[in-house]
Amino acid sequence: MPFSTPFARPQPSIWKGAVAGLAGGLVGTFVKSQAEPLLQDLGERLFPPTHREKEQPGADVQGHPDRMPPSKLAQEVTDEVGVTLSRDEKLEAQEAIHWAFGTSAGVAYGVAAEFTDAEIGFGIPASVALFAGTHGTTLPALGLQADVGELPKAWWVWELGSHLVYGLTVDLVRRGVRELLD
Repeated sequence: MPFSTPFARPQPSIWKGAVAGLAGGLVGTFVKSQAEPLLQDLGERLFPPTHREKEQPGADVQGHPDRMPPSKLAQEVTDEVGVTLSRDEKLEAQEAIHWAFGTSAGVAYGVAAEFTDAEIGFGIPASVALFAGTHGTTLPALGLQADVGELPKAWWVWELGSHLVYGLTVDLVRRGVRELLD
């Protein structure tokens, strides 16, 4: 019988990684959405933003959810076909995009963790990379969010903070589900 340790890696499996990542992505997306308002309140107590800063696209998830990147994306896409979304429709689209992106990222992470060392750091490095690749670069470049230099300091607390919470949650859930699948 081969020697086994609690740190031994299971035999890599795309489908097991995808299932575990899906579970992690679903739970992580839920936890991130719950953490954002709490972290925004904390960030704004520590670093009170100006009115101008909070008016920036992507700067105020609680007060201006319709100005967050997924809402802006939904409106830009529908503008192409001549449809103007109501505020409620933008918020519904934002919720769908948020869940689709969060679960998809979880699946990708679950599969990557099967074949690489992506899981080192319990999802924290991966969540920093996700944040940098979206909010740090792509979303401002597409005009869906203000440049990070224009956003309030409080934004860093809640946006980066909620991504760190997401990454850790995804990884811990993924690990648990992955173990159950073996």
